[in-house]
Amino acid sequence: MRSTARSGWWVVVGGSVLLTLQNGLIISAFGAYLVVITDDTGWSPGVIALGYAIVQLGNGFLSPLTGWFCDRVGVRAVARAGTVVTAAGFAVAAAVADASHFVGAVVVIALGCSAAGITPLTVAVVQTMTDRRTLALGLLPTGIALGGLAVPVVTWALAGAGWRATFVGVAVAILAVGLVASAALPADRRPRPVGVSAAPRRPGDHDLGSALRTAAFWLLVVGHGTALVAVSAVSLHLVPLMTHHGIPLATAGLTVAVMSTAQLIGQVVTGLIADRLDKRRLAAACMVVQTCVLVGFATVSGFGLLMATAIVHGFAWGLRGPVMTALRADYFGVGSFGTIMGWSAGFVSIGLVVGPLLVTAVAGGTGGYPAAFLVLAAVTAAGAIAFVVLRRPRGPVPGLARPRCDEAGDGARRS
Repeated sequence: MRSTARSGWWVVVGGSVLLTLQNGLIISAFGAYLVVITDDTGWSPGVIALGYAIVQLGNGFLSPLTGWFCDRVGVRAVARAGTVVTAAGFAVAAAVADASHFVGAVVVIALGCSAAGITPLTVAVVQTMTDRRTLALGLLPTGIALGGLAVPVVTWALAGAGWRATFVGVAVAILAVGLVASAALPADRRPRPVGVSAAPRRPGDHDLGSALRTAAFWLLVVGHGTALVAVSAVSLHLVPLMTHHGIPLATAGLTVAVMSTAQLIGQVVTGLIADRLDKRRLAAACMVVQTCVLVGFATVSGFGLLMATAIVHGFAWGLRGPVMTALRADYFGVGSFGTIMGWSAGFVSIGLVVGPLLVTAVAGGTGGYPAAFLVLAAVTAAGAIAFVVLRRPRGPVPGLARPRCDEAGDGARRS
């Protein structure tokens, strides 16, 4: 029992390392890649921006397929394949001479990132942790924050060796470190959770079909998706909003860093407290706070107030994030969690695309940024309502076309 529990925490460590690689060498570094590659090749910045969008969208829209593979061949095999594919994509990108070929190489990188990204790593944590699952889910994304520390190393390599040699180095680093880190992930197709002596597939576990027939699945999609509308919009538009109010660019960048730190703290805090609280109510409360934050972005203009608003947004974001996954594991079990999580991620990732485009469209009108952030506040208010009415579904019952949702609060039936 003790060694099994320890292996669960090693899964968190290995997953965090993989996320550090992905965020530090790929996602957070794309801005630096854009500057250097366009300057060297003369390609349009839109080519590199398209590559960034492909990587971001791949993590969401490929999640149903990634989750399905996790349930059938095991997370370790999927993550290792993703690591190899990502490294191969960088090696190919380093050798291309045409913009269209570069985009093709980025598609390969996106496939690899999805297979070794947040969805399979979340599945691995859920499958191996039960007693402190929410804490583990809160610690796993610390790799995303830590990845930002690698960006200065990337920029140094770009300045000294050029982008092609840097891409080769990134490929080698991802392959070497990624394969070692993925060894910590579970190899079984459906590993037995810590403390569970029965078969991994329990009577109360849902498969994808029964989960899709519950109101809880779709209410979680609405709540989580509307939250990501706000998160993605603020992530892209916070700096332009602050510069719009006359705040220097460097100061606005510092605000983003502070907001990310608050998010990291929130993730750790929710891991420590969420298993002792009603997760559904915690998620609803965080959505109410984020709604108030968006109203604040729409109405305040001074640096101090904007900084304080950004900190509250980051903390509420961090508090809510791990709860989304923990709720799905509580409600639908771990038997088909990879598939269910994958489809959930595919649906909610629509919010990542809608948020920035929505703010861009509304802010371009007569109302400007105030109107845009008030529209976002209305969206997150709808998400808060979704969490308020959310209830734990009953276990799947053969022969029923649509399982009924439990009318009692999930706090009374928490395992």
